[in-house]
Amino acid sequence: MVAFRKRVTLFYPMYNELKSVEPMTRKALEVMRTVSDDFEILIVDDGSSDGSEKIADDLAREDSHVRVIHHEGNKGYGQALRTGFASATKDIVIYTDCDEPVDLWLIPEALSHLGEYDMVIGYRLNRWEGWRRFIYSKVYNMLVRVLFGVQVRDINFSFKLILREPLQKMRLGAGSVFIDGELLAEAARYGLKIYQMPVEYQPRKHGLSHFNSLRAATYTLEEIWAYWQRRRAEAREARKPARVSAH
Repeated sequence: MVAFRKRVTLFYPMYNELKSVEPMTRKALEVMRTVSDDFEILIVDDGSSDGSEKIADDLAREDSHVRVIHHEGNKGYGQALRTGFASATKDIVIYTDCDEPVDLWLIPEALSHLGEYDMVIGYRLNRWEGWRRFIYSKVYNMLVRVLFGVQVRDINFSFKLILREPLQKMRLGAGSVFIDGELLAEAARYGLKIYQMPVEYQPRKHGLSHFNSLRAATYTLEEIWAYWQRRRAEAREARKPARVSAH
């Protein structure tokens, strides 16, 4: 059943995705027309300089459903996602990556779970990207689960759908790939119901991942620590007795 009553934002960050942005956007338009008559596609250009930023602008001029938001310089994945969240105008917000890590034709199925659930997240059935990435992922997932009570199979996969109303209550500040974990930690904090949807992971067709480095892993750990400290400070503040002013 085509759910034309749904108002949907689909967005994806882009950093030097010359070969990916046009096929991704054209497919996104095709898919979104089957699920809604009120949708927008946001391309968050995180300071691209390879010509993909011009292609994105051309796509926006060609179709009014497409909007491009340009960062002045490369601000990082977390900021790109936060820009997308802040710029979304529809009731449902979907995000993924510009290299289409999951088949966009799964969006209609994912949308069917919203209503009963506040959030839908994909988890990969077939992931293998080398020992270093495997170890990083295991350590990262363990930390987020233990520290923030996030009980899901796949924390950092970039295929998530969330209702915009609870999204607007969340305080998101991560600049690294911890943005995914922070989003889920905030969802757990607010008691959101999450549906976990199995998906086939599609390896990157063009270019290289920007996340597979020791520097990126260190930055992510620093942000996990900062968020944990912030949550502890907020909990201490909440436990303080209210001050009663004298008259």
